[in-house]
Parts: sequence; structure tokens; C-alpha cells
Amino acid sequence: MVLAIVIILILILLPGIVKRYAINHSKELVGRQIEMDKLKLNYFTGMVKITDFKMYEADEKTIFISFDTMIVNLEPFQYFVDEFVLESFYLKGLKAKVILYDSTFNFDDLVAFHASEEDTIVADTTQAEPFHFQLSNIELKGAEFIFDDRPIDKITDLKDISFFIPYIGWNQEEKSEAGLRFAFKNEGYFESSINVDPVGGDYEAEITIYHLYLNAFQEYVADFANINTINGIFNSQINITGNIKEAEKSLVSGYTEILDFTMEDQQNKKFLGAKKLDCVLKEVDAANMSFIVDSLILFEPYVYFELDTSSNNFFEIFNLTPETEDTTEVVEITIDTTVAESSDSLYWAVNFIQIQEGIVDYTDNLTGAPFDYYLSEITLDADSIKSTSEWIDLYSQMLLNNRGTLKAEVGVNPSNPMDIKLDYVITDFQLGDLNIYSRHYMGFPIIYGDMYYKSETEIKNGQLTSENKLVIKNVELGNKSGGLYKLPLKFAFFLLKDRYGVINLDIPVRGDLNDPKVRVGKIIWTTFKNLIIKVAAKPFDMLSGLLNVDPKDIQSIEFDYKDTTLTAGRQKQLDLLLELEQKKEGLGIELVYFNDMEIEKEIIALDDVGRMFYNETNLDYWANEDAFREYVKIKVPNDTLEVTKACLQIADQIMVDSIAKLFSERRYSIINDYLYSINDSTTIRSSVSNPKAPKNAGSKPLFEVKYTMTEEESSDE
Repeated sequence: MVLAIVIILILILLPGIVKRYAINHSKELVGRQIEMDKLKLNYFTGMVKITDFKMYEADEKTIFISFDTMIVNLEPFQYFVDEFVLESFYLKGLKAKVILYDSTFNFDDLVAFHASEEDTIVADTTQAEPFHFQLSNIELKGAEFIFDDRPIDKITDLKDISFFIPYIGWNQEEKSEAGLRFAFKNEGYFESSINVDPVGGDYEAEITIYHLYLNAFQEYVADFANINTINGIFNSQINITGNIKEAEKSLVSGYTEILDFTMEDQQNKKFLGAKKLDCVLKEVDAANMSFIVDSLILFEPYVYFELDTSSNNFFEIFNLTPETEDTTEVVEITIDTTVAESSDSLYWAVNFIQIQEGIVDYTDNLTGAPFDYYLSEITLDADSIKSTSEWIDLYSQMLLNNRGTLKAEVGVNPSNPMDIKLDYVITDFQLGDLNIYSRHYMGFPIIYGDMYYKSETEIKNGQLTSENKLVIKNVELGNKSGGLYKLPLKFAFFLLKDRYGVINLDIPVRGDLNDPKVRVGKIIWTTFKNLIIKVAAKPFDMLSGLLNVDPKDIQSIEFDYKDTTLTAGRQKQLDLLLELEQKKEGLGIELVYFNDMEIEKEIIALDDVGRMFYNETNLDYWANEDAFREYVKIKVPNDTLEVTKACLQIADQIMVDSIAKLFSERRYSIINDYLYSINDSTTIRSSVSNPKAPKNAGSKPLFEVKYTMTEEESSDE
């Protein structure tokens, strides 16, 4: 009886004794000071209950871990038959706070304490019997986890963490279910569940993230990006199926979405955003290197891009540095090699891609004044893009500065990104939008005008072939003032206009992109510049199209030496100029007379001496060259002079000069007389070039046609 009473007293007092011992010796037992309010033990049911538990930090003042209630129900007698049975485990109100300092955590001392204990344990190498276990009704309710990241001054607080596992057992036959749920700081939550077949090992898991606010990660993004804010809501539901025996062969499917995403730079300027990003994963099979996305849809994406002389806002925000040409070339080679090596094993596919209502805000500061351009209503569609595809087609369209439209079709060979085909059409493009560029580079402001542009471009093995159709309507340029390049743009545009004020151009562009020094922009600019120079330098080539004649017919009116006759052919040329004057309003036409007078004087003198030779010998000088040469030699005994120059010394110089002048005046007169006889109000003028002008040297008598614009302020020269 006494022994029974003693045992009962010990059992009654044991929980209190254990509680006090655990508190008083907690540093020796667990490495930290602990406290608890109550410790209860039911010997008949095997229940242990602890309430108001606290574990302190190393300073013994700040709470590290605490919980309200922990209840453990065991069947201790099963332990004697090599089986551990946990009927239930319930933990309520768990709260833990983890602090990261510069490079250490607030639990490092606990890790060190328990690691030192493990080092002293001698491993038991004896063969043990299999130990069976049954774990039932494991529940965590209302837990809270706080992570204090001191280096970035960021606190992450996960509240209302809960999960429930009905049953886990050794050699169990029924599926085991487990669930985990916890709330985010705001209204969102994390939830997961898993079903496991312990016999076959098959499992199904589902992970749900609802309303995860991205601003919680703002401080982490700020570590590598110069931003002030990041906002958005992340939702996801991921399904994982597989077998626990071959977990690496698991398959992943599900969807993710981001809502109302925005990023702002340090000037509080929004530079990235999207109303919604929707991605549906059909199947991810990492073991077989297969990644299939069922759909990827981007709703109302927004990009603000600002270009400066040496960088752009994205490089500044993400601390990027433009690569040198050599580095870029090496990177391209590395990428190509990687793709080639992995193309046989890696498979990826995106069954559907779409962009809806996209916006791009573009600002260019290269000219010294900001050039702002607004692209809106951007759409893009693509079906079935695969790594095994021989060709991929993308279709896109957009609104240009709220007026013009662009529609494009892009084709690319995924196995060789240098094989590209790009066809696009631009309509109703307002040339005034490019006024800043035109004024800065060429000195001409664009007053008004609109453009139609069609391009068919192909890049094959690095060789660029582009056929471009450009139609410009009603373009009007202002007065030239400055400009980096001296291009006769205004005159060229004037020449290119047809009778309706429309410019039609076919512009072929060619280039070898395999050369790292070659850039597409440079090729296009060089082609355009050469076209403008060519048109202005040879205006008759463009103007001949208005008359449907050979350009030579309106380039110059030529005479032979001593010829002063207005032939039918020359009359026709003058008629064409008169017709051109009527068809091309605003065109100035001037006939500039050129002639090498010295050559013509020599020919006149040759004829005069030839008459003298005929009078004395009754021979024609042109039929008796040897005799005539001897005749001249007698008159001018100088072996070094040519016959014609010698004749110039023999002939009457005054007479020669008079006849040469008469020939020039006659040609000048018949040209002007004919023009005024056909149209007495013609503005076509004739003029005589400066005798010292280089074009006179060696020239036959001719009137070169010079074309200009009649407006005084239009001069491009």
C-alpha cells in the first residue's frame, strides 16, 4: 500500500518536476533558455500537453520561438513491440522569428550546439530490426513565421500558417494525405496538398499561391536594379505528379499569372508594366528535357524606353554595360554552339503566344532635344512554336503615334536565327513625327506629309536582301538651317514628286551581316543618302519619267564645231523642255552654254588656211594631208607645233575671233528665239558659262540643262 501511494505521488508530481528541471537546465539540454506555463501528462492515454512555451534568444530577453498549445497523443506501450504510434500531434500559435545579420543568423549558436553533440555520438554499426511507425492527425494551426533581413531592412511576415496530415505509416496501404496552408501579410495565402500511395510510391501534389503581392520583394529587387517600386499580384496553381521512388521523373503542369504589374525607376517613372500575364504550363518533363507551354498571353504590356548618347534607361536601371564588338561576337558564337549541342536532347514548345493592347513609350535624346514616339494597340500572335519547327511565323500590328498603322509578318528559322523573313506595311505615317531627326541630321524641318511604306526583307546566312516600296504624299519641307549632313533633300524630294505631288520609290537594300562592322541601320542610312545624292546630281533621270523619254534628251543640247543650225532634233529637245516646264510646276530650267573656244578657233583657222592652200594648189587640204602639212610647215617653220595650232598663227586672228564669237551668238540666239516663239511666257533662261569654268575645257558647243526649284528659299546648294 505504501509503495502504491509513493508511486502515485511520483506520477502526480513528475510533470512539475520535469517542467522545473527542463526550465532550469534548458541551456544544457537545448542550448537556450526556455519557459512554459504548464506541462500535463496523462499516463493512461499517453497525452502530453504544453502551454505558453517560450524559447529566448541568446540574450535571454527576446523571444525566439513560442507557441500557445502543443498536444501529443502517443501509445507508448507499442514502442516495446518496435512500433512508434503517434495518434495525434497538435501545435497551435507557433511563432518563430529568424534574423539575418550581415552574414549570420540568430540561430547559429543553436546549430553549433547541436552539431557538437552529434560529433560525440558513436555510430552503432549493429544490424537493427526494422522499426515501424504510424503517425496520425498531424496538425499545425495559426502559426506565424517572421524573417527579419537586416542588411536590406526588410521584414517578411507569414501569418496563419496551417497544415494537416491525416496519416503517415510504415507499409501503410492507403494513400496518405497532407496539407499546408499559411496566409501572407495581406489577403493572400499559400496552400499545398499531397496524396501519396505508400505501396506503389505514386503521388499527386498541388501547390496554390493566391494574391502574393510583389512589393514584398521590392528590397530584394533593389539589390540589383535601381528602382523605387515594384507592384503586382502573383497567382499560381501547380500540379506535380510522379513516383517518390523516381522523383526526378515527376511531371509538372498548371498555370501562373501576374496581375497589375508595374516597376518604377528612381525618378518614380514607370518603365515596365502589364495588366496581366497569363501562362499555362501543359507539361514540364525535366528528366526528358521536355518543356511544353500551352499558352502565353500578355495583356496590355507597357514599356518605356529612353535612349541617350551612350546608354539607355534599361542599362542604367539594371546596371548593364554595352558589350564591345569582340565580346558580342564571342557571345554569339557561344550561343550558337550551345544550341547546336543541345538541340537533339532539349525539346520546348509554346502552343500559343499572344500580346494584346501593348504600349511602348519611346524617347530619343540623341539629337539634343527629346524625340517622343508612342506605339499603342500592339498585338502579336503566333501558333505552335517548337524547337523542332523548321520555320516560325509571327504576326503583329500596332498604331503609330495614334495615327499610322503597321502590320508585320515575321518568319524565323529556330535552328538558325540568322535566317529571317520580315514583311511589313506602314500606312498613314505622319512625316512630321520625324521632324526632330530631319532637322538635326539634314537641317530641314518637315512641315507636313504622310507616308506609305512596304518592305520585303530576307536574311539568309547573314546576307541581307530587302526590297522596299516607299510612297510619300504631300511632303513639304521648311528652310534649311544647319544639319549634320549636307544633303540636297528638298531638291531631291521636289524632283521625285510626280504631277500629283506623290513620291514613288523602289529602294533595294543589300548587305553582309556576317561582317561584325556592318550594322543594319548603317546600311539603310547609306542607301538612303546615296539615293538622295544620286537624284539631286542627275535630275534628268527622274524628270525623264514625266515625259517618257531618254534622259539624254533633256540633259543637254549639243552642237558640232562651226554648227549653228537648229535641227529638228534640237527643236524636239527644246519642245520637251517646254513641256516639262508645264508639267513640273515650280521647276526652274536654265540652259548654260559651254564651249572650248580655243578648239573652235583652231578649227576655224584650219578652214581658213585650207582655203588658202586650195587657192594656191587647187587641192583639198583634208584629202591631201601630207602636202597640206608641208604647206603649213613652210608658212610656220616650227616642227613642235601641231597643224591646227600652226594654222592659228597663219590665219587672220581678228577674223578667227570674230567668226568664233559669231557662232556662239548664233547658237545662243536660235535657242532663245525658238523658245519664245513657242511660248512667249516661258521661264526657261539661257546663260553663258564663265570662260574659266573647267567644263569648257575640251567641250564641244552645248547647252547643259540645269534644273532648280523656282523658290528662292529652296536652295540646297
